[in-house]
Amino acid sequence: MTTVQVHETDVVVVGGGGAALRAALEARRTGARVLLVTKGRLGATGATSFGVASLAGFAVADGAGDPLDNPDVHAEDILRNGAGCADPKLVRILAEEAHLAAAALESWGVEFIRDAQGKVLAAMGDFASRPRNRKIYGHGRPIVLALKDACAAAGVEVMENTVVLDLVREEAGCQGLLAVDLNGTLHAVVAGATILGTGGAGQLFEYSLMPPDVTGDGYALGSWAGAELANLEFMQAGFGLIHPFTNIIMAWFWLLAPSFTNRLGEECLERYLPPGLAKETCFRAKVRHYPFSIQDPSRFLEIAAKREIEAGRGTARGGVFLDLRQVNEADRIPPGSDIATMWPVSKEWFKSKGIDVMSRPLEIAVFGHAINGGLRIDADAQSTVPGLYAAGEASAGPYGADRLGGNMLLNCQVFGARAGRHAGQTAPGKRPRISEGRRRDFAAQVVSLLGRPGTRKVAEVKREIKTAMSRQVLVIRTGPGLEACLLRLQAIREELLPAIAVGTPKDLVGLHETTNLLEVGELMTRVALMRTESRGSHFREDFPERNDEEWACPIFIRRDGGKASLSKGRFA
Repeated sequence: MTTVQVHETDVVVVGGGGAALRAALEARRTGARVLLVTKGRLGATGATSFGVASLAGFAVADGAGDPLDNPDVHAEDILRNGAGCADPKLVRILAEEAHLAAAALESWGVEFIRDAQGKVLAAMGDFASRPRNRKIYGHGRPIVLALKDACAAAGVEVMENTVVLDLVREEAGCQGLLAVDLNGTLHAVVAGATILGTGGAGQLFEYSLMPPDVTGDGYALGSWAGAELANLEFMQAGFGLIHPFTNIIMAWFWLLAPSFTNRLGEECLERYLPPGLAKETCFRAKVRHYPFSIQDPSRFLEIAAKREIEAGRGTARGGVFLDLRQVNEADRIPPGSDIATMWPVSKEWFKSKGIDVMSRPLEIAVFGHAINGGLRIDADAQSTVPGLYAAGEASAGPYGADRLGGNMLLNCQVFGARAGRHAGQTAPGKRPRISEGRRRDFAAQVVSLLGRPGTRKVAEVKREIKTAMSRQVLVIRTGPGLEACLLRLQAIREELLPAIAVGTPKDLVGLHETTNLLEVGELMTRVALMRTESRGSHFREDFPERNDEEWACPIFIRRDGGKASLSKGRFA
């Protein structure tokens, strides 16, 4: 029989990005024993360090960008854009502790961009009313590298190339986890507290601005453990370059009023605009925020691109063109503005990868990006399952229908720290256990899968999921389309999932990721079907108006005896 290696610790953290590392470090600083379990190699896994942008934003309302800005204004911005679906208590914490999180990062060597006089650059972020986004070169990678070094110095233990297959849920709560590494060794981690810093589920879609390992693991693990999730229908989508490499198309590209055409050279936008709405109005609105939102006319850009591609007028790769060749930059970019500072950085970033954005059309498409929901948490980042925590994109509450730019990296640091601190203070007094029978059943399950013959490959089945979700859930949603997606996901689960060949531990990991994507895809689609209105990043073409009387509230979803139970409610 396959042996299961047993590890005992106070706190086990799952993930390798900003939230996981921050939680692990803070837990260790309380004196607790901490084990970090990550799918890949630490420093090169997860969304925080994924290089799809030249710059990252980190929101701090300290008045650096506008003397009238402060945490109260920041919180008001979050709640307004959350549109009734954010947790006011968590929002307040996020805004008030932002300066502490920024100071901590600087103490570990993260550098925020400063002007020639040494003043921190604070730019406008998505949906914000005032400039408060500190900028970091290289997206979030400097944060990951700094926290990696800090964790090593503090004595955090690390288990790399290891995938968590299940959480151990007992009557007392979460008692740890069960995992397998890429060598095929099975692990049972017994822990008084388990923290999920696993990111989102961007790989649900054909095009994603998330790395390949972001497959909804935390959502699925939490769901199977009986945790309540919220706001899963609110996911960010936006434009990205699809060839010759993947890269975000920053909101300020639209300030230049580029040509926006299909493969036939026809302008994409006009045929989708209501009478009296000019495309320039859509462009100006889009400069305010990268993600798709029903808030303003910029929504017609993503809608037009998706409709053109569906109509067969897209490129062979499933995209459209953004063309800056006829643009006069000096006429479009105000001197001394934030964009005047950031636009050259974007151009140089593209040039470093072999593209002069002013001399060739950019082939772009609508990408799935971050999710604004996740496990429902309290002020200490505890989920509804005792002993189980979540932070960063794995959690819900610090924002709602739309999310301000710079708030995700901020969430990772604020609630990563809170999760680690509370877990580290409370876990050492617990006496968790994973029974021998549970370990034996786990080993038997893995043995039964390894060596399983099949007619399907993991990549093939993942493509089927991506196709269904991209067609029916990305940007444009309808009742019949969402129902069709659920039926397709069910068919994939019943017919294709059992047909995946599992010859190696890597295949087993792939099977697990595919199962997670199916779980999260189903949960997201069910919630989107229930919300019969449009709000923030959720657009129901058959219910295009926002309905505050019925829907200014989050939707919670939880597995109850295997069945998904949905309910409207309020954050306590």
